[in-house]
Amino acid sequence: MAFAVQLQDSLRRRERRVAGEFAAGDSLEAVLGRHLLAVEASAETELITSILLLDETGRRLWHGAAPNLPRQYCEAIDGSEIGPAAGSCGTAAYTGRAVYVTDVATDPLWEDYRDLALPHGLRACWSTPIHDPAGAVIGTFAVYHPTPRSPTPDEVSAIRLITDHVAQAILWSRDAGDGQPRADSRVEQAGKGKLKLVDGADGSENGDEPGRRTADRLQFYATRLDRYAERVESPRVARALRALAADCRRMVESLAAGRKRD
Repeated sequence: MAFAVQLQDSLRRRERRVAGEFAAGDSLEAVLGRHLLAVEASAETELITSILLLDETGRRLWHGAAPNLPRQYCEAIDGSEIGPAAGSCGTAAYTGRAVYVTDVATDPLWEDYRDLALPHGLRACWSTPIHDPAGAVIGTFAVYHPTPRSPTPDEVSAIRLITDHVAQAILWSRDAGDGQPRADSRVEQAGKGKLKLVDGADGSENGDEPGRRTADRLQFYATRLDRYAERVESPRVARALRALAADCRRMVESLAAGRKRD
């Protein structure tokens, strides 16, 4: 259990720094890259990690972060379409379930991708979907190994922990407005979605989602903001986070009042 314990400690330290990093203008890729480096440093075996982000069409995965994955490979799979047999990540994003490929050289899911992976010594790939609070897939977290193998129960637990922390960082970037996308960056284009609040007087989100779901999401973000405020080192950033949380709760109250009037 040493890996999971050390990883949990590393990710907690990373979580305390995330809000300050975005406030300082760091990109989503840079923040996620530090998460992945912390994961790799905590591992007891040789591995390489990556994050792909699902674009707004829900059809393609774009590079999110992969500080140690070969650049040529990252570029080759950038923008790959998801599907029922699209490697580990494309399949995980398509099905919404974890996909543990123990041998890239023989697994049928990798038929169209193994020629890209094997020259770089990528022999096993375990991919887990990253979900938003509503349960929608927003990306994938992958672990590559240089030898064919399956994950241990300890590693599966660690992967779940990692995806939770990665999801928080992605949501923070999108919904709190930090880590703004650069116009020429595909990764940031894929991760640029902002929190869509109530549009119009009918209490609906994007014209087709009920106002109650909007209120639930706002409450979720308020809680997250308060958590970050407790952990950041900068008093100025903490005050800004608490102010945002208060704004979210005021909007929840306004939505509730509007439903009562209706």
